[in-house]
Amino acid sequence: MKEDVTMKLKKNNPVYLWLVLGLLALNIVAFILFQDPRPGVADQGDFDRVMNVSGLELTSEDLNNPSFVRFLNHPVTEYRISDAGILQQLSRLKTTSMSYLIIPIGLICKALGTTVFQTTYLAIAYIVLYLWALYIIIRCLNLSSPKMIMAALLTLFVLLDGNYLVWFNSLYGEPMMITTLLLYIAAWLYYIYGRYHQGPRFALLPQMMLIFFTAFLFLGSKMQVISALPIICLMIGILIRDNWRMLTRLQRMLLLFSSILLIVYPININMSNASINNITKYNSVFYGILKSSETPGQDLIDMGLNPNLAVDAGKHAFLPQEEYARYNPGAIITQQEFYSKITNLSLVKFYITHPHRLIQGLEYTASQAFSTSTFLGKYSQEYSGIPIRDFNRLTLWSNIREFFPKKLWFIAGVLLSVLAVSWKEYTRNMKNAGYRAKLELLWGIMLIGILQFPMPFVGNGYADTAKQLFLFNFIFDIMLVLSCCWLLFKLENITHIIREKTAPRKNEADLKSARVPVE
Repeated sequence: MKEDVTMKLKKNNPVYLWLVLGLLALNIVAFILFQDPRPGVADQGDFDRVMNVSGLELTSEDLNNPSFVRFLNHPVTEYRISDAGILQQLSRLKTTSMSYLIIPIGLICKALGTTVFQTTYLAIAYIVLYLWALYIIIRCLNLSSPKMIMAALLTLFVLLDGNYLVWFNSLYGEPMMITTLLLYIAAWLYYIYGRYHQGPRFALLPQMMLIFFTAFLFLGSKMQVISALPIICLMIGILIRDNWRMLTRLQRMLLLFSSILLIVYPININMSNASINNITKYNSVFYGILKSSETPGQDLIDMGLNPNLAVDAGKHAFLPQEEYARYNPGAIITQQEFYSKITNLSLVKFYITHPHRLIQGLEYTASQAFSTSTFLGKYSQEYSGIPIRDFNRLTLWSNIREFFPKKLWFIAGVLLSVLAVSWKEYTRNMKNAGYRAKLELLWGIMLIGILQFPMPFVGNGYADTAKQLFLFNFIFDIMLVLSCCWLLFKLENITHIIREKTAPRKNEADLKSARVPVE
């Protein structure tokens, strides 16, 4: 009989190892996020969307303070929880998955007699989920203790970098995005381990629903994650197909309904943010295609647009109104001549028919990669009236990453190398279904990262590219961690083989004497 998954995992890695690693992780987090002065990230205009749908408002103290600076320079960490009924609060859950954390935290605050919401509470929730996901991921890899320690330390060094964690103390979607991605990976690995090692005690439906729920949270974390929808649908489809015969009719209906919800949710989020979509379309054409074009008029014709739009080529959507020659982003003529005629499919079609322009855009995108830091202010106005934009609490990994070649060939080379090695491992382990399932998960996550790479330029031109590569950088780091672990494990195996071959062998006489009992 197959051994229970929990008992086998406990045997491979003693509890005291997890306690030591857990304490190390908590100390890292405490130093980065909770040591005074507590850091955060200033709002660059993104918070309103989250505040409006999560029931948060600026406090009266901030609104009545003439010296209060809200944007760019100083993080705002306290907000008022608005009054709302149960039905209104439930309706907010359809707008962003961040509400699944913010609204319960707000209810707890009210139950404790306060109407002030602090982003520190949200940061704590992120940290709990983030570390729990890392624990499940490393544990379900089922490594021997030495390998587990190597993998865990490398993971903590890279994924607990200060330039990742500092975003947790804010209302940006980035921390929700990477936290739920880790939860999604953890749910898959827990399912894979249970599916192939737990035997009759394997709870199929709960573990499948856990994958659905974490995918739901991930897809709703940020609008840009919609590019991952086709990959996640493919993964979910394979999951259902592999387990179809083991499910009852009612369970099949539940999973099919969950699949529909999984597709509708991110699409609804994007459709409900039409104004943001218009801004990104404006930037993608005027500040993207036309900005780098030698023939802007012809490019507009190729997209089925009026070539007169070229008078505002190279301008983004956030300039003062007087900066635009004619097509102000909010003007009626822009709605008639541009927004009503351009679609995301138009942009995709343009880049397919103009591949050299796509490569040009991807080369620019590569030049903005590997940066998770930001110019936005990190400390409150009370701590320093002068904006402090640098952040250096345990940011060694992100500093190292800045020296990577910011070239398309380097990024493609790393990803192709991971793909080639994983494919070789896949073909060598055709009889090991659990191992192959882990590699298939790796490919799925890699595809999500690959689709994230062209999205900033294609969808938003030259605007805010580095910030929109946040998820790509995170997945790229995961690929690097896995690659380094694989190399270290291979090196350890090779060293072990060499030691065995070079160790002196006992002769037959020694072996016989060793078997003679001592009197």
